[in-house]
Amino acid sequence: MSTGGSWAPPPLARLGEQAGVPRRNGELVFEAPWEGRAFGLVVALHEQGYFVWDEFKDRLIAEIARAEAAGEASTYYERWLAALERLLRDKGLVAAEEVVARAQALATAPADHP
Repeated sequence: MSTGGSWAPPPLARLGEQAGVPRRNGELVFEAPWEGRAFGLVVALHEQGYFVWDEFKDRLIAEIARAEAAGEASTYYERWLAALERLLRDKGLVAAEEVVARAQALATAPADHP
């Protein structure tokens, strides 16, 4: 599903204050390896044309607002991943059951599992 043409990074600046990517000294900040992989997955799927950036941005903002309203103690990238999961389900790219099954498998995997 390539969009063709030259590659351009997703418009991260357009995420706005509500969903801005964590940065330190202008560089992206990832506290754990999975966060960088989740970030890269969103970028790669966007690049390949599976969704437009605003589709992800809107879900991320909604997910952050939902978590805050519920008083959830979660990290930015946990919300990032939840937004991606919702987008993939909404677009019919993955079934909800698949997401649950994979999350359960990863939750029970050894700590050194890649």
